[in-house]
Amino acid sequence: MVRPVLRLIIFLTVLCLGLSPVGSGAPGKGQAPAVYFEATDPEGDDYGPGSYLYPQNIAFQPYEGLFDLLKFRVSGDEQNLYFDLQIKRISNPWNAPEGFIHPVIHIYLDTARGGKTEPLYAELGVNFPPQYGWEYCLEGVGWESSRLTYLKPDGGLESTTVLAGYLPEHHLIRLAVPVELIGRPRKDWKYYVLIGSYDGFGPGFLRAVRKEPGDWVFGGGAEGAPLVLDLLAPAKGRYAQERQLSFPRKDGQPVVVYPINCEKGFPWGFLLPALLLLGVGFLLAKRVKIFGFWLKNKAQEE
Repeated sequence: MVRPVLRLIIFLTVLCLGLSPVGSGAPGKGQAPAVYFEATDPEGDDYGPGSYLYPQNIAFQPYEGLFDLLKFRVSGDEQNLYFDLQIKRISNPWNAPEGFIHPVIHIYLDTARGGKTEPLYAELGVNFPPQYGWEYCLEGVGWESSRLTYLKPDGGLESTTVLAGYLPEHHLIRLAVPVELIGRPRKDWKYYVLIGSYDGFGPGFLRAVRKEPGDWVFGGGAEGAPLVLDLLAPAKGRYAQERQLSFPRKDGQPVVVYPINCEKGFPWGFLLPALLLLGVGFLLAKRVKIFGFWLKNKAQEE
């Protein structure tokens, strides 16, 4: 009897936290939550670097969409920040109290200079670039295991539990965090969103990836393969999910992933062609000028 009551309490608490229509601008008393960041992710890419295959147990039916991140949004009101994720399919075969069990959500926040470049669990199989180290990590995990971990001034880590729940009428998984724990988001904050698979016996509750799929493991991987099924990333280009999660690396190190809103920087790859064209144009113009001067002198001589 305790489990259903606890499940109801968690669900109602998360449901009541900021379910009014989401608006924009600074939140005030009685106003709708403000939206600080939102992004979409390509559909049908819950396959890691492009090769991962679902486990074969019937708990993973219909064998697609259970880890497929579609949207991510950060909003907040006076008391709480809300990290909302839309995943294509939500099922709960083991009746986790939060209403979801398959996806393990890792949200890393880069809010200041410096920060950690390794994830909470080395088994995740990724690292982060030094310029986008993280100060906060949110884990969304079933069975009352969701928590916030943050970097202390002395370099140590400290954790506290947070509320998480599935909101079926909005088709969202929501993690709610008191503003006082993180602060109000700024425009320069960077966001990593990684989706793994829940395994109650795995390190960090993460399910393994092997060469061949089994009842309880993913296939299509190899030793050291990242345990990331979906990554918030653009559909194409240098930062596309397939490119970021591609393994193994030549140096044998974990793959390096980038936040969805990282600075793209100046397109240096186009600088050399542009300079060459400018140089060619300058030379041609100079030749034309010399040729014109020669014609003018020739006409005067005649």
